[in-house]
Amino acid sequence: MVLLVIAHPDDETMFFAPVLRALSAVNHRVFILCVSNGNFEGLGKVRSRELQEAVQFLGVTSSDVTVLDYDAFPDGGQWDRQALSNVLLRYIEVLSVDCVLSFDAGGVSGHGNHSSCFEALQDAYTRGVIPEDVQIFVLDSVPLLRKYTGIFDAPVSVARSPFQYFARGRDVAAAWRAMRRHRSQFVWFRFLYMIFSRYIYINTFRRIAPINKVPVAKRKSKTS
Repeated sequence: MVLLVIAHPDDETMFFAPVLRALSAVNHRVFILCVSNGNFEGLGKVRSRELQEAVQFLGVTSSDVTVLDYDAFPDGGQWDRQALSNVLLRYIEVLSVDCVLSFDAGGVSGHGNHSSCFEALQDAYTRGVIPEDVQIFVLDSVPLLRKYTGIFDAPVSVARSPFQYFARGRDVAAAWRAMRRHRSQFVWFRFLYMIFSRYIYINTFRRIAPINKVPVAKRKSKTS
C-alpha cells in the first residue's frame, strides 16, 4: 500500500496525477494525507470536499483521504517540522504502508508547505524512525523551462530518472476531470498550467536516503 503526502487540496491533481493513475491501473491501494485543508482564504471546508470528489477520477477512494486541520500546519504559514514528522510516522505505522510519495526539497513550485512535507519525511528517515521496510520516493522538481514543456520533457525525464510514470491520453483526461472538481481553485492560470505543465503528463521520482547513517527501526509485529 502507498501513502501520498501532500500539502493542500489540488496538489494530488496538479502534481501527482500520472503516478496515481498508474498505481490505480495495477490495483495498488493509495492513501492520501493532506496536511492542510487550504484554509488561507477561508475555504478550508470547501477545498476538503473538492479533494474528496477529485480523487475518484485518479483512482483513489474518497474514504482513503485524510485532510488535517491542525494549528501547527497553517496554510501558507511555517510548519512545525518535528510535529509533522511525528504525525507522518503515526500514519505510516497505522496504515502499514510500504511506500510513501511526496514532494522533494524544491516542492515543485517552491511553495514552503510543499518543502515542509519533504523536510519532515527526511527528518524522520534520517533519525531512523521510519520502519526499514518502508521506502520513500520524492517527486523531482525541475527547472522552469522543463516544467512548462509538457510531454516534450519526456526525453530528458527518461535520461535522468529511473522511476518514471507517463500519462496516457485517458489519464490526462482524468486529470482534467479531477481538476474541474477543484472549482474554487480552477482559475485562468491553472487552466494554462493544466495544458503546459509536464506534471500533468510525467512524474519522475527519486528515493531518499538518510543524511547521516542512523540505525533504522524495525516495524513492530502485529502479534506482539
